[in-house]
Amino acid sequence: MVPTAFHWRNPLPLTDSGKINKKALTALAGELDAADQSHERPSTETEQLVAAAWANVLGIPEEQIGRRAHFFDLGGTSLSALKLAIALDRAASVKDLFAQPILADQAMLVAEKFAQRLRAATN
Repeated sequence: MVPTAFHWRNPLPLTDSGKINKKALTALAGELDAADQSHERPSTETEQLVAAAWANVLGIPEEQIGRRAHFFDLGGTSLSALKLAIALDRAASVKDLFAQPILADQAMLVAEKFAQRLRAATN
């Protein structure tokens, strides 16, 4: 398992015996998680469309999905990535979804694919 973020803490909290204070670190991690909860809402129409698709596929409320949310951190799997590709009318492949698991990045990809389809339809 690879951490999604690294937070440097200098110095680490220590116990009276000089060992790392794991309880204090756990409390600090909880504070960081609370700070991450104040996420940016999806702003563009495409981001809102992708967020709605994520909510449907993952079975979570749309309010829990921010612009910088990571599909697999919210419970996404390879099977749910396939369902998402289908929900997005195959505007992104499963490979694309794995390569760009952040909502804002996926929305940009989907917008580009829709624009390509529109240009092809008008030519």
